[in-house]
Amino acid sequence: MLRTNENIGKLESELRFSTEKAADMEQKLKFKDKEIENNKTDMEKRKNEVDILNGKIKENREETEELIKKIKSLETQLLEVKASPIILERIRDTMMHKGFLSDRELSEIFKEFE
Repeated sequence: MLRTNENIGKLESELRFSTEKAADMEQKLKFKDKEIENNKTDMEKRKNEVDILNGKIKENREETEELIKKIKSLETQLLEVKASPIILERIRDTMMHKGFLSDRELSEIFKEFE
């Protein structure tokens, strides 16, 4: 009978230990679940931030492309402006020598500066 009481005591002790261990594991599991939820929320926030940044990058890229087109257009206009006095001088020289300027001669002068 003494042995039976010892066995019952051991079993009760093991049961308490197992119950405490289960409660501890359950507490840890709840903590991990909360941690997972927090990580999900953080991930969603960061995804939104990334989406916003990608939108800004796209806008900046489009703006940059427009500025590049404007710069190229202005460079072309600048070259035309720089060539204008030379073209006018050629036209004036031809007119002084011949007294007139044919369409072909004018076209050739313009072709030189294209």
